[in-house]
Amino acid sequence: MSATTRTPPARVSALRTLSLVLAFAAGIGLIFGTAGFTAMEADRGVAVNVTDDRSAYLGYEPLTDEVHDGESTAVVEYRNRFDGDLDEFDVSVTAPEATGVTVTDVDAPDSLSMGNASRVAVTLDCAREREVDLLFEADGSGDGVSVSLDRTHTVTCVPEGPTVTGVEFDGAANGNVTVRGTDGGVEANVWIAENPPAESVDGLTEVKFDGAETFDTAERIRPQVDATPRNWKIVAVEFPGQSVTYLHPGWNAGVYETPSAGDGVAYNGAVDEEFLLDASVENGEVVTGESEDGD
Repeated sequence: MSATTRTPPARVSALRTLSLVLAFAAGIGLIFGTAGFTAMEADRGVAVNVTDDRSAYLGYEPLTDEVHDGESTAVVEYRNRFDGDLDEFDVSVTAPEATGVTVTDVDAPDSLSMGNASRVAVTLDCAREREVDLLFEADGSGDGVSVSLDRTHTVTCVPEGPTVTGVEFDGAANGNVTVRGTDGGVEANVWIAENPPAESVDGLTEVKFDGAETFDTAERIRPQVDATPRNWKIVAVEFPGQSVTYLHPGWNAGVYETPSAGDGVAYNGAVDEEFLLDASVENGEVVTGESEDGD
């Protein structure tokens, strides 16, 4: 009696192939453990992609999420868990140009010995408080191994001096500036209207506080503005160094509709006389003729 040989069904072959792949993957995991690299190369020519940064061969750990303007701050830490030194180690740090934050200095190690950790300190330049995504690109190599790791860490850049958070207007003729942190001197432009609030305004006066003449956030607005017309009213307070202007909530393109007390409405950017004479505050937002035409 002859025996008949049967070809295994396709489903059985697929399962057997999958089992072999899983077994191979498990074996690779036992050999290499966890590793937080973007890519790694060893003598065996094996490359792996991984995610566990803190317990990795090249460990990576963020240390802070706040950096003060002009101050060198340790932001992240790298640790070498390889069985040897990383004789060459390079870290670059960049920030997106659109954020207005500049990386002015990076203090990073040029090598990383076995079992040791080293911090990377970053110095940022920012005119106003902003969140920025810093890209850390690390490359290291040693005896028979090379590794690269790219990670993004978000920090808040805090400018030097007071951070203005708003203007509280008392009617249309006075008010206070609110800040985060301690009060102090800041660059400011106070825009005033020379007419009573019910009349249409043809022109504005800009009072600058810059250089030796600084605006004190601890003082009220009106006493700091000298040589002004008798019936002047405040239209807006601009803080050029922080790229923000707070308009009076009752301002309407040259007329005060309701010159009562209220919080200033923020406009993110520089302003001039033409812009302010065209701008109005509607429903808590600054609008202009151009923005209305674009609706």
